[in-house]
Amino acid sequence: MDFKKDILLVDTELTGLDADRHEIIQLAAVLLDRKSLKEKAFFNSYVRPQKWQSRDPEAMKVNGLKLESLKNAPALTSVIRAFAKKFDGRKVLLAAYVGWVDKRFLLKAFEKAKISWRFDYHYLDVWSLAYGALARRGQLRNRKEFAGFCLEDLIKRYGIKLPGSHHDALFDCRAEAEVLRQVIKRG
Repeated sequence: MDFKKDILLVDTELTGLDADRHEIIQLAAVLLDRKSLKEKAFFNSYVRPQKWQSRDPEAMKVNGLKLESLKNAPALTSVIRAFAKKFDGRKVLLAAYVGWVDKRFLLKAFEKAKISWRFDYHYLDVWSLAYGALARRGQLRNRKEFAGFCLEDLIKRYGIKLPGSHHDALFDCRAEAEVLRQVIKRG
């Protein structure tokens, strides 16, 4: 497969899902070559929280991040500036696993940093591609196994082995990249 642009897979770890109350505490991205889908570059940064008191306990259980490990991280505006400097939004196709959450938080972060959003309004949703591929092959019959499945389900399904742990944003980007490769390879 040959995409028109390189693919930029992004993932965030958040203090919750409400973009008005919660915040990004880790931002990662993996840039994939449009033809080979090989990793060309990556970005990974923790973000010092400003509204820690409004964090959602459930979200914090998922990502496992603690204030002690974030208090010396750069501020969100610095992280967004570094991210925007590294990746030209006009030259990449933004992608994510159920990316509307990440995109919503990124839009707000770019606005806060007073940086123009240069990414195309289209984005590639890896979950949708995987769901479609599995449905087409008749592999969604077991409702208990694939009741809305998460990235971890696809990591197991495709036998993906990567160093690191799930719910680290960079690990998740690399896992999403491998899921994308498997979906395209298997058709």
